[in-house]
Amino acid sequence: MDINLCIHHLGLNANQYRLTQSPPPHEFVEWSGSDPQPTQAELETAWAAIEADPDYQAFLANPTVGYPK
Repeated sequence: MDINLCIHHLGLNANQYRLTQSPPPHEFVEWSGSDPQPTQAELETAWAAIEADPDYQAFLANPTVGYPK
């Protein structure tokens, strides 16, 4: 699961956070902002939606198409 993509998908990218490392697998080290840190269940739900997204599948097949749109 890519937490960065999940944060974007959940619309929480106005918050600041640090992860254990940039590429997955990673975990939160720090979260600050006006929104609460997403739960593991929220991240997993967002990741399932991302994986089902045809644009994400196109990106996996050809990374030059870019994601997210």
